[in-house]
Amino acid sequence: MNLITVIPLTKSKVASELSYFTASPVPLGAVVTVPLRSKMIHAIVSNIAPAEQSKSTIKRASFQIKKLGKVKAISFFPPAYIEACKKLADYYATNVGSVVTALISQTLLENAHRIPAPMSPVSPALTETYAVQGDNDDRGSAWRSLIRQEFARKKSLVIYAPTREEIKNIAGTLSKGVEDYVFVLHGGLTPKKIIETWGKIADTSHPILIIATSSFSVLPRTDIDSVIIERENSRGWISQASPYIDARQAIETIARAQKQTIYIADNLLRVETLHRVEEHEISEGSPFKWKSISTAQDVLVDMKVQIQNNGVTGVDGKSRVRLPSKKFRAISPELEACITINRENNSHLFIMAARRGLASITVCDDCETVVSCRECSSPVVLHASKETGKNFFMCHSCGARRNAVETCVNCAGWRLTPLGIGTERVAEEIHAKFPSVDIFSIDADAGASEKQIQATLQKFRAKPGSILIGTERALLHLGEPVEHAAIASLDSLFAIPDFRIQERIMYNIIRLRSLAKRSFIVQTRKAEETVFEYGLKGNLGDFYRTVLHERKQFSYPPFSTLIKITIEGKKDAIASEMAAIKLLVSPQVIDVFPAFTSSSRGNSVIHGLMKCENRSWPHKELTIKLREMPPSVKVRINPESLL
Repeated sequence: MNLITVIPLTKSKVASELSYFTASPVPLGAVVTVPLRSKMIHAIVSNIAPAEQSKSTIKRASFQIKKLGKVKAISFFPPAYIEACKKLADYYATNVGSVVTALISQTLLENAHRIPAPMSPVSPALTETYAVQGDNDDRGSAWRSLIRQEFARKKSLVIYAPTREEIKNIAGTLSKGVEDYVFVLHGGLTPKKIIETWGKIADTSHPILIIATSSFSVLPRTDIDSVIIERENSRGWISQASPYIDARQAIETIARAQKQTIYIADNLLRVETLHRVEEHEISEGSPFKWKSISTAQDVLVDMKVQIQNNGVTGVDGKSRVRLPSKKFRAISPELEACITINRENNSHLFIMAARRGLASITVCDDCETVVSCRECSSPVVLHASKETGKNFFMCHSCGARRNAVETCVNCAGWRLTPLGIGTERVAEEIHAKFPSVDIFSIDADAGASEKQIQATLQKFRAKPGSILIGTERALLHLGEPVEHAAIASLDSLFAIPDFRIQERIMYNIIRLRSLAKRSFIVQTRKAEETVFEYGLKGNLGDFYRTVLHERKQFSYPPFSTLIKITIEGKKDAIASEMAAIKLLVSPQVIDVFPAFTSSSRGNSVIHGLMKCENRSWPHKELTIKLREMPPSVKVRINPESLL
């Protein structure tokens, strides 16, 4: 009889290790099933001891030790992978099982007994991390060259991307000529397809290229020397559920443990990554491009003024003069001229808006109260019903809808004014001015499924002279260039009080500008914001230095490690709980503030924020305290947002 210690693979807050007994021989590293509370979960065997040697431990236990479940796979996880996950568990103040669960496909765990086990790469003794900042074409050329180089060395490589859309774009760019040796893995595949692809990856004798999401952080190959983290500035890397791991950091940590060469790449790298290069923590993979090049004519349109003939030259070559504007409009004369040119030349135009709907926010003109959701207090968005033609308010946080005919809850005033520009409003104005133009939309309302989105893109590409309107979601799918691109408005993003918002706006501008071949128009009522000047000139260097200076002033990353604690519930109860947490983490200072959206599901939400010096994190004592907090308390390390 043996006493088996296992690492439970669950996102629930449980002990980092659990004990069970079994009479069967079970090796270290095996994947097994174990009973936990009322269900069976997967676990990794971390220690084995004869029961005779553990009598005192068994007697002292305050619970009954249960029998081990089934052995699913023998030695499934490589030792280097588990060691990397232990480091990540310390960093994110969680347990190893939660980290592994966040980084491994459930399909692989369920079928661990049927598929080849992951393998530790046989790599050189030294590892290096490189940063690559360049336009799409430059990075594509660099990766094609690296693929040829690695294949010649009889080595394989893997590219990680944040979303399945990015994976498809990358595969489409890099597969030409090596189609038989390119394999794609992501959560959108069926379990059958994942198992089939996994088997081919293990069995192919020729070096291969794998393009995958972070849930395939281990692979059944020993010949992978190079790991590429593409689109590293994308917002899709941080998990939306506990333990809120940043998959970029996880992949890099695992690759370092396995002695692989790492490339971190994007059009515009994150401020944190650029600072690492500046501090010589990582190296430039190739000469940095601090100037993003575009063949398109760049035009910044100040929507606070109207334009008449004589004066400023637009995209159609005509001269105009600017006068103060009294009418709120979503489409400028410059964009109207671009639509005309697009139709006459049978080209394609993509227009991006920050939000879907008619208007991203509605405000009372009398008391300036923002119209909010009655269920969760988030700002509502104005929409138009396709069935009735009537307007309604919709909350994009909880999905609640209601009639838009109402008065202000604060002053009972009728003067509720829609502000901001949504995708529906853009489509309405274009249709009114150009009724014969084909308009397609991609956002969370139109084309919700992958199949519908691809169908919409095909229709758009097949219709010369057509227009595609969408949010950031559409931009993710727009892998191929278009002749004309425009931003209807990103102004509503400036209202978000978050230290990363300038970087998010700049990233959207640079990405869309890189896709435009002939013209790129940015409309704004905040033309004085320097991010537009940097973006339209492709001035990455000055933007980085400006943002880095601001981050240093307020001690934000990369100059500190942020720890955000979130509690949701009744106002008085969570205030008391946060007060107890302040005492628990003392002497660490914690700043408490309400969430940007004041409640969720009818409950109040408050945040607590701590700042630690990078060199002092993870802090052993503070990590233990954070791990001991109840499941209702959410802990995020270096969160994507402070809201």
